[in-house]
Amino acid sequence: MSGLTTPTAWADKTEQTLRKVRAAMATDQERTFKAHWSEDEVREPLLALLGPKCWYCETTIQRADVNVDHFRPKSDVLGETGHDGYWWLAYRIDNYRIACKHCNSGGARFEGKREGLAKGARFPLVAGVRAWKEGDDLDLEQPLLLDPARPGDPDLLGFDTFGYARRSAAPYSPAESHGGVCRTEETIRILALNATQITDQRRELMEEIADLAQMPGPLAQKHIAKRVRPTAQWSAAATAALNLQRACALPITGPVPPAAAPPGTATFTPTPAPDRGRRKVNLKDLLGYLDPADLAAGITLTGRHDKRELRATLLRDGKISVLGRGWDTPTTAARVATGSDDVNGWDFWRLTVTGVEQSLGEFRDAHEPPSTPA
Repeated sequence: MSGLTTPTAWADKTEQTLRKVRAAMATDQERTFKAHWSEDEVREPLLALLGPKCWYCETTIQRADVNVDHFRPKSDVLGETGHDGYWWLAYRIDNYRIACKHCNSGGARFEGKREGLAKGARFPLVAGVRAWKEGDDLDLEQPLLLDPARPGDPDLLGFDTFGYARRSAAPYSPAESHGGVCRTEETIRILALNATQITDQRRELMEEIADLAQMPGPLAQKHIAKRVRPTAQWSAAATAALNLQRACALPITGPVPPAAAPPGTATFTPTPAPDRGRRKVNLKDLLGYLDPADLAAGITLTGRHDKRELRATLLRDGKISVLGRGWDTPTTAARVATGSDDVNGWDFWRLTVTGVEQSLGEFRDAHEPPSTPA
């Protein structure tokens, strides 16, 4: 959001509206928020940053469908009883994000079925202390949803070669590990970033980039540059495809052989540091404790919600298949199955191993590696 300034006349106008909001709250009356955020004085500079595309899913949006989303919702916070919303941020430009209708209000579909809850009044935290009133420290909050305007957050979103949004290879944060949840996958779930239409079109774009990368000459480079520029539709997916092609084109080189050592002398080969938080978030480090034949066939997971038994399948790659879709983390898989934002998948899902039924959390804890001595 650097480079944006609040127009003086617009600021004066919104301060008058905000004073009325404060007065209404002081007398326990209904608040009225005038939609100053949709006025050209602020919407035009926001659109100029990345062009007419959604900051969340990167889909180009038509003028009539441009929504100025409040990243911290102004009127209430879903799931936080008694919260009046971040009303004091209603007219702060740094709280605005350009959003398409689907990301803001819902309606996306996967294989003909409606999916995604949309952002709306959702603002869950992965950790930290929530701000409840004007003057509270916003820096103490750790939002669950990825923020397209926060440095580092967009880098947590990657794409596979089929056009699906996935988590990048970045290590999990301490907050994610502690909560057993992946911020990227929760963002994908809530905003339906893998809705059928955009996934298909992202895949076609990535295939086009792969083809262009094989062509010599400035014309191909011009077409690539057009597709990876920040204002282009799905530029992050195009950039991911280009980076993959460049990586594949690099010569395969190994480590420089060490000088010959005397017989019997041990040599040290450095290995990448493991992501120690991963085993608290997904199942990949636990697959070795399960029967390979059972994994190949798919291991049934069960959980109960609203007096119903729900089922999922643990696949050989560690994903959990729910309603025909694979999810990387137990918690997001459980929230997809139940439709609830508050379920912890490690407690929800149960599996049976050698005749013993247990939760995924119990299974994980039973195979916790010994602590490394200080």
